[in-house]
Amino acid sequence: MVFILHRYIFKELLKVFALSTVGLGVIMSLGSILRPIQEYGVGPGQVLDLLGYFLPITLTFVLPVAALFATSLVYGRFAADNEFDACKASGISPAMLVYPGLILAIVVAIANLILSFHVVPIYVNRAENSIKADAKQILFRNIHRQGYYNLPGSEFKIYADAADAKNSSLLGVVIVDSKTGKNTIVTAESAVVNFDNPAGRFSEVKIFAKNAFRFEDNENVFSAAISVIGQFETLMKDNIKFQKIEQINAIKASPILYYPIALTAWTAYERMTIELLADEVKKSITAAKDNYFQLYSKDKLLKITGKRCSLVPGQNAVEVAGDVLLFECDKNSGELLKSYHGEKLTLKLSDDTEKCPSDTLILTFPNAIWFEKEIEYIKPRFTAQDISLPSSISAKLGEDIIATVKEHKYIPNPSGQLEAMIKELNRKIMVTLFEIRAEIHSRLVFGIGCITLIIVGIGLGIRFRGGHLLTAFGVSSIPAAALLIFIMMGKNITKSHPTYLRADIGIGLMWLGLIVLTIFALILYRRLLRN
Repeated sequence: MVFILHRYIFKELLKVFALSTVGLGVIMSLGSILRPIQEYGVGPGQVLDLLGYFLPITLTFVLPVAALFATSLVYGRFAADNEFDACKASGISPAMLVYPGLILAIVVAIANLILSFHVVPIYVNRAENSIKADAKQILFRNIHRQGYYNLPGSEFKIYADAADAKNSSLLGVVIVDSKTGKNTIVTAESAVVNFDNPAGRFSEVKIFAKNAFRFEDNENVFSAAISVIGQFETLMKDNIKFQKIEQINAIKASPILYYPIALTAWTAYERMTIELLADEVKKSITAAKDNYFQLYSKDKLLKITGKRCSLVPGQNAVEVAGDVLLFECDKNSGELLKSYHGEKLTLKLSDDTEKCPSDTLILTFPNAIWFEKEIEYIKPRFTAQDISLPSSISAKLGEDIIATVKEHKYIPNPSGQLEAMIKELNRKIMVTLFEIRAEIHSRLVFGIGCITLIIVGIGLGIRFRGGHLLTAFGVSSIPAAALLIFIMMGKNITKSHPTYLRADIGIGLMWLGLIVLTIFALILYRRLLRN
């Protein structure tokens, strides 16, 4: 008799639960894909693919809501038809009738934990890779539609008068890159666009511009060909809440694996490299003899000397100024090929490299003067690229980037900029570790709380059997909302101005919400069983 009742109730629960899951899942998935559509401008064909990827992501919230709706509706109708009273009159314990709903609650809780810790991060990654796999069409579609495209998550804009997606070419091109805090503008007659995806992190846009002018630092330089690199930054997956539990544990063990931390560490590491370089150059050019600094490119030996050396304010660059001499020699024989003189030159790390942090230097010598056959020539902007970092500096840079930056033992007097970067790196690592704690506990509280929520839905369905069938669901939503409020408050307390005390308070607040909900469920069922 009891088995038949359980099968009947469970069958009704499954019908309502399945329909609710499908309906709510589709609605929430459609809402979730609005941001990628707005940010990337994806085509109609990709919308269905994204819908399939976002459906498992939304199930984390859809399953508990659908189960709460199903239990409150089915048990409310069961009690409203006096079937609940009939079972009690025949000697069946009310607690026995709750078993089908309890089984559903346990299944939903387990599914929720599996989804949040393992499945959701996988589908977030797939959704983003799906978008970036069509990066070329997205870029050309937006240029056709509005004349420009702004790469998501960056200050890199591409303007063009005409675009040919078939040949990957642009005409009348203007590129604006503001990632360094100042505008670098490139104009060109035409350009060819290529896409790359190094290490699966982001899509790189490589633009090869022809007959181009580059405007930077109040200077303009003409080049027959120039390359510019931009990046499609990640929209979602570089966030702790979209990491699998294995990834979270790996980040706890090695924070450099988390891209936002790695980016900050690379920036500080490059700044430290520049300060070490400035110190080496200064010592060399102020020496009593052989007062020049040597650098090596692929086929050249460069010797630099000048009166003074300093860091360029606000930039990761070294400036040599005052009667600057640059000797360009053959790398193998040491034979002098050409000598330049001028007022100043700068050395900085190259941005056009796939390796992070960069270990390649660029030398820029504006208004470089040289003599040839007793005739004076001037080059508006002499540039030497692919210069190797001196071995004396590389030896001072450890393989552990974060530890090297924090110790900076070869820089006794770091600049204020480097100290600020180290402070920001420490802050970001601490914030990330607290975010990890908050994220793990919030997933556990919400997953386990699904059981209590659904049990409360059953009790309220029976309690409000005399009213409208949706009354119980509406009332059940109040404790569900209260639990979510406790979780969100706990996460915000943990992440904002993070300290160990605030983290413990925030995590305690999350579990307090679950405890309060459990006490409410016990009181509710005590009254139901008493009546």
